[in-house]
Amino acid sequence: MRSPVDSTEFSTPALDSRAAGVAILAAGRGSRMGRSKPLLPWGDGLLLGAWIARFREAGFGPVAVVCGDDLDAIREAVGEVDDVRWIANPDVDGSGPRESLLLALDALPADLPAWFTPVDVPVVAASVLHRVAAGYRSADPTPLAALPTHAGRDGHPVLAGPDLIRRLYEGERGDRIDELFSWATRRLLRIPVEDPSVLGNMNRPEDYVRFAAATKA
Repeated sequence: MRSPVDSTEFSTPALDSRAAGVAILAAGRGSRMGRSKPLLPWGDGLLLGAWIARFREAGFGPVAVVCGDDLDAIREAVGEVDDVRWIANPDVDGSGPRESLLLALDALPADLPAWFTPVDVPVVAASVLHRVAAGYRSADPTPLAALPTHAGRDGHPVLAGPDLIRRLYEGERGDRIDELFSWATRRLLRIPVEDPSVLGNMNRPEDYVRFAAATKA
């Protein structure tokens, strides 16, 4: 099990690819969407591939991707990418996002902060990642987590520090990740950004169509 340290030095993302690990949660069944969410078309490729590429181009990694029993099909469709760890959640129906997140964190270096995001949200601009990371790096004291906001609302992805990650491990099976943020409120760093896609989610086909169309505009 991953055992986070008490503190960490956070390097400039553009200069150090070890600035933070990345956890992408892609184990959902996609029943409301009617198809595999990681394999939804996005821009010139696939949604999961676009998320991986965005974190990599922004200088973050390694990337841990958690899938369900369709891992092999998803991995083949996305193709091999350097420094990506592919992980299967063996109990998708009996677990939740927290359990998938812990599987991803187990595959990432314990001495780094970690980004995490579900796959079924719009891919944000690299500038959002850099802005959130810069805020995390410069904050004193170090926040439990940093995340983008838009129009006063919290968005994605989240950059979690070691203390918050430790709290995740101390929880119980079935705990909701968002409940952890109510505990962490006083040490959450919220970074205003101009990109409204940080607020998006794509639980329904019509949501996906709307956001995907914006990538082609």
